Amino acid sequence: MITVLSGGTGTPKLLRGLRQILRDNELSVIVNTGEDLRMSGHYVCPDIDTVTYLFAGLLNTDTWWGIKGDTMHTYHAMERLGYKEPLPLGEQDRATNIARTAYLDAGLRLTDAVRKITDAYGISARIIPMSDQEITTYVVTEDGTLMHYQEYWVGKRGNVPIKGIVRKAADGAVPAASPEAISAIEESDGVIIGPSNPVTSIGPILECSGIREALRKQFTAAVSPFIGRRPVSGPAAALMTAWGYEPTSLGTFQVYSDVADVFIQDVRDTEIDVPGAVRLDTMMTNVKKAESLAWDILSLFPRR
Repeated sequence: MITVLSGGTGTPKLLRGLRQILRDNELSVIVNTGEDLRMSGHYVCPDIDTVTYLFAGLLNTDTWWGIKGDTMHTYHAMERLGYKEPLPLGEQDRATNIARTAYLDAGLRLTDAVRKITDAYGISARIIPMSDQEITTYVVTEDGTLMHYQEYWVGKRGNVPIKGIVRKAADGAVPAASPEAISAIEESDGVIIGPSNPVTSIGPILECSGIREALRKQFTAAVSPFIGRRPVSGPAAALMTAWGYEPTSLGTFQVYSDVADVFIQDVRDTEIDVPGAVRLDTMMTNVKKAESLAWDILSLFPRR
């Protein structure tokens, strides 16, 4: 059993490669929920849904979000009525969110609601929210205003100067990992921290109580999402700077250094030196390249 820590973009590409090597029931994925939001009466979990649709064979891999072939009639009809939703949802995608919200309103934990949905999709991998608490990532704008990450990245396309990152739990408590997330780490043969955004995708998972402690007891490999001072995709550079870290593989290594036994850096990342890093081709531009990277990472794991 391999456990993967995932956001919604870079790591699903690696999961696609791992699925060429391992059976789905040999994979557990702990997914970021810090980008979740309430929208049009629904509780929307973008990263969980991306991972779910990947394993269900439904993911639109042109965009790496949403369901391939989905229609957007409701979204566009609402636009014509003068309301633009923060995130675009297709009809089938919306059905997932309606069902999840109904399960939560009926008193289920998020972990249980996700399990009901993944069971309905026939998924044998374990897809596990990092926490059952509602935890939100905000960026701090220059005037000190808190802005939800989705508004910053989707609404504003990251074109807002920021000076900090804030994480808040809806109940005000310290974010706690779900028991299932801790168990997935403890029961695995090793853990991969995928090449997702260290600030908004992996950071929230690591901040859940119990996660770092569990990772220190397991072999853990972490993959950098940076080449030079630029992330492979997304706004990680600006976010890392606002978080107080250098926007490079070295900065990423510093975030993961207390839990990563192996740190993986792209072969093209020649201007940044991370002592002891393993150099691999991390550009997963197609399934074969993703599979090759997955093989290379698994080869680093100790034999049991």
